[in-house]
Amino acid sequence: MDLGCGSGIFTSLLEQNNPSTITGIDLSEEMLQIAKNKAKENKSCARFILYDAARCANVIEKPVDFIFSSTTSHYIEDLKHLFSNVSRSLKGEGESIFSVIHPIYSAMYPIEHGDIFPEDEEWTVRYLDRSMRAYIQPWIEYNEAFENHLSKSYHHTFSDYVNAIIGAGLTIEQICEPMAPEKWKMSEPDKYEGFIETPVYMIIKMKKR
Repeated sequence: MDLGCGSGIFTSLLEQNNPSTITGIDLSEEMLQIAKNKAKENKSCARFILYDAARCANVIEKPVDFIFSSTTSHYIEDLKHLFSNVSRSLKGEGESIFSVIHPIYSAMYPIEHGDIFPEDEEWTVRYLDRSMRAYIQPWIEYNEAFENHLSKSYHHTFSDYVNAIIGAGLTIEQICEPMAPEKWKMSEPDKYEGFIETPVYMIIKMKKR
């Protein structure tokens, strides 16, 4: 199961492991249509469901072996509810991997204040402030083909993740904070240093005992 599958990029990659079934869940009808079109073109066995990833257990007919999610959790307010649904959707000994926006990075997102676009100086760390955040995605801000649009998300701390996972009855097997690619040292030194100072991603591997 691919939670928050979007256009199905990771669904397609996961299918390379030849699962008997694979399901992508997302709230965006437009993104799911792209995923369905790709799946049809590639003769994929994947199916896609328009639904809230945080309530995935409601639409999973049978518990699954593996649940994957990439950069979806910061759009979900209640982590306890999310991981409770993940646990309910997994078979015994089933595994899950979540790639999330690193809590240090999401702590930098500007505090939401209506429809007013944040200034650059508003990107400051407020780690224990769980207020709603609002920001412009970099790929939109620096792309003239798109009109600037405010994205809104939640900020969850490291302990929010750990306690929600433990509370759902899942075992944390590994936590990884990926390093920037070594080649960036030469090709994109500013980007490399920024990644070292403020990690962007955190990957959590869990298991249902």
